[in-house]
Amino acid sequence: MLNKLAQEITAWRVNKGFITSKDNMLEKLTLVVTECSEAAEDVRHGDWEHFGEEIADTMIHLLDICGTLQINIEFEIEKKMRRNMERPYLHGTTSRA
Repeated sequence: MLNKLAQEITAWRVNKGFITSKDNMLEKLTLVVTECSEAAEDVRHGDWEHFGEEIADTMIHLLDICGTLQINIEFEIEKKMRRNMERPYLHGTTSRA
């Protein structure tokens, strides 16, 4: 499902004339960070309705990267979650925050 969506988003992006490539990957990753920052601002202001839109923007950028670089994101998520499941409770933290 996510791989198909990544392909659709990449096709949409190409159709709109935007470029995502290894050459501009730092710019594309900065856009992801920017969208996350906008979502954080929505949380800060209690704007939960707009928060969802910013999370969607973040996912769109990430899935475009996956589609462009032919990353099998479904496989990568499953692989990472298998590793996460083996980690101890509250791995890597000293608090619950």
